[in-house]
Amino acid sequence: MTIHTSRSFRFTRSLTLATGCFGTCTLAWAGGNVVFDDFSDTTGLVLNGSAAATTTGDGEIMRLTQAQAWEAGSVFSDTQVDASDFSTMFSFRISAPGGAIFAPNTEAGADGFVFVVQPISSSLGASGGGIGYQGIGTSLGIEFDTWNNNKFSDPSQSHVAINLNGDVAHTGLPTAGVFAPELDDSDRWWVWIDYDGSELQIRLRRNDTRPVNALITHTLDLPTIMGQNTAFVGFTSATGAAWANHDIIDWSYTPFVAPPCPADINNDGDLNFFDVSEFLQLFDNQDPIADFNADDFWNFFDISAFLTAFADGCP
Repeated sequence: MTIHTSRSFRFTRSLTLATGCFGTCTLAWAGGNVVFDDFSDTTGLVLNGSAAATTTGDGEIMRLTQAQAWEAGSVFSDTQVDASDFSTMFSFRISAPGGAIFAPNTEAGADGFVFVVQPISSSLGASGGGIGYQGIGTSLGIEFDTWNNNKFSDPSQSHVAINLNGDVAHTGLPTAGVFAPELDDSDRWWVWIDYDGSELQIRLRRNDTRPVNALITHTLDLPTIMGQNTAFVGFTSATGAAWANHDIIDWSYTPFVAPPCPADINNDGDLNFFDVSEFLQLFDNQDPIADFNADDFWNFFDISAFLTAFADGCP
């Protein structure tokens, strides 16, 4: 677990922390500020079921479930942390999908994983379509689902959704399909989840440049949902008759960090000609920073989104 000593939004727009700790060190969840660059040290975590740190081509990762039938795994902070507002970022890879295929699914692989905020216990998880989250009665879950369950009104066999109170059925809360590539196509994905105390935003991308636009935005009162301001935070996953490896590669969790001003390309705090000039250069080079809508294409829509952000100014 490495605690970063600098912050850079210019090239990666990724979340880092400034602390007095240099090099590799172990830190409990004091204040809710933790960065796991890898999982060679799992101090501060409780691992349940099939969850285990293991070595892959991505380094020392947290494998929630292996590509085997009927597994369940979860990992949570070993103590409750402030969840009245937070910013969390992680990357994941879902690989080796296999097993049964049932309509409306057209490919094997299941069931995905869930980022969970809950005040109940650090030892939770169950197998199957509930993704280890179903039944956690007081909670927020952000699911990265790789199986289409008709009974849960899933929008597709690859989707992201907000769940509440252990209910994985989609009845009014936002969902977003992820179609090309799908979440279990062995790609590495990066996720940013920000909750400022009233609005939850979820961002997803196949590189570590933070998208300007959120995939899902939803207003909710998390302390009221949980009945308190603190919670265990972590991940659950499960497989059933279909399966995959569900790997969390790295993870950070901090109090809410306001996102950078999207049009301030050079990060100098001012919007001016230099930001326009640099954006156009990055656009011409097909740099991820200039892909404003995070669709892996550089076109009129990105220019339009940049000009809109530029006209809107910075907070």
